[in-house]
Amino acid sequence: MSSRIVSNKQRQLFKALEHEGTLIFAAGPKGISANIVGEFQVRSLDSEDRLCMGDGTNHIHIDWSRIKAAEIGDFHGEGMLTFYDGDEVLFRLYKPAGPYRKELQDSSGALL
Repeated sequence: MSSRIVSNKQRQLFKALEHEGTLIFAAGPKGISANIVGEFQVRSLDSEDRLCMGDGTNHIHIDWSRIKAAEIGDFHGEGMLTFYDGDEVLFRLYKPAGPYRKELQDSSGALL
């Protein structure tokens, strides 16, 4: 497991996400969905790069070696960013305010 961001493309994409405002992190196996809502940023701690919401009380531990690709989409007018490990969907970030900015769209695709 890699607790640190693995590639510059990953770093650029998650840095761009900091400027997208309120997002909804959605993850879980089929039939279960957990959501964390707020503004996100990656924080580098002593032992890991952690995806944090707000003050960091709510956060996500990520095996960054599994974040191999990201795809921009649309979900009923919301921006949708889906993260993949091969064909497996790991999680999604929805943007209720609408589509993601062009800068972020250019950062998606293969990340490793």
